[in-house]
Amino acid sequence: MSTVGVNDGLTPEFLIAAGRVIDGHRDVPVLYDGAAAVAGLRIVAVGMRRELADRFPRIPVIDMPNGSLMPGLIDCHVHLTMPGDGSNYEIGAGASIAQRHRRATANARRHLLAGVTTVRDLGSHADLFEWRADAGGEMPRLLLYGPALTRPDGHMHLFGGTCSGAPDVAARAGQNLVLGSDGIKIVASGGTTLGTQPHEASFSVEELAAAAGVAHGAGKLITAHALPIEAMRRSLDAGLDGIEHLAFLHGPGRSEFDEEVAARIVRQGVTLGSTIGVNSRYVSLAQQDEVSDYELDEQRQRTAYYLANAARLHAMGARLVAASDAGWKYTRFGEFAVELQLLAGAGLSPREVIHAATAGAAEYLRLADVGRVAPGFQADLLLVAGDPLSEIEAFGDVQAVYRAGRRVGA
Repeated sequence: MSTVGVNDGLTPEFLIAAGRVIDGHRDVPVLYDGAAAVAGLRIVAVGMRRELADRFPRIPVIDMPNGSLMPGLIDCHVHLTMPGDGSNYEIGAGASIAQRHRRATANARRHLLAGVTTVRDLGSHADLFEWRADAGGEMPRLLLYGPALTRPDGHMHLFGGTCSGAPDVAARAGQNLVLGSDGIKIVASGGTTLGTQPHEASFSVEELAAAAGVAHGAGKLITAHALPIEAMRRSLDAGLDGIEHLAFLHGPGRSEFDEEVAARIVRQGVTLGSTIGVNSRYVSLAQQDEVSDYELDEQRQRTAYYLANAARLHAMGARLVAASDAGWKYTRFGEFAVELQLLAGAGLSPREVIHAATAGAAEYLRLADVGRVAPGFQADLLLVAGDPLSEIEAFGDVQAVYRAGRRVGA
């Protein structure tokens, strides 16, 4: 079996062969003892290892007969300038520009080395656009949404995206796009920022719709931080494309799955950022006596209802994409495998987990040539030891990462 795309006339520079080649699309069969031929930035052929080696006999072969080749991973929710070390938001957001940019560079590269070749930053200062323009060295593909639109003193307000009233919200969204934002993030409820309440909705439907109108008018996506059911409902009423987190909060610290809201999410084709693992690190930290018993119990409860909500949404046919919230609280960059394992714990099959972190995420983010091991697609590739289709933990055993056809760290 071989597949040859429009780049068939190009001479490959090398082959990557593995015991199994897993296309990011969940409906494409696994290719055992397969290989991908790479020329420049792109994959030019995919097929059986022996067939491609015979066809291109004079090029190097990177071979991992017991490993798996798959697309580079896509993390749909990160905060590049945040430390992920448990610091309060106010401390991380208050760092100097130089500190934030150094942190963003280190965080992006840490994620890349863990196999994440595309990241979407959903909340940062506007100067991160300047950092992206000047960023050197090996970097994942960077999608930046800039300062999240939020109420004065609202969740994440220190990033600078404060606004109030539909005209002001629309103007702030437009300013982000002028700065170079790849999409719009709006904060539809409180969060963990001091002075805000996670269970309280913030923007009205009119305000959310004003931001959506600007985003959609420019051909961009808009997603909402929406923890309570009311904020989720308003986001649906306003026609937003995405909702971050799976909280379904109904009062302080209480999650109540809402069948009507969930059914609307499915019906309207809204995409959900998973962020299940944002609370899970507290368990390991508690074992090291780094968090209190109260924090541990609270975060265990949150992880439990995130998992339960993810499982119910998945069973209903909702589209989930892999999103770690790296940088926030104790969620570290370079540990994206944790989120993938938790998605599997929510009932997604290994193929569905891979799809949610590759082709499915790329489709949602409108990245036409990313997320698959297929001819014509960019050679963002990940080699892991073992078989993630039978052992989801294999995502944590990264052997090699390729970004745009070049091996990271080589």
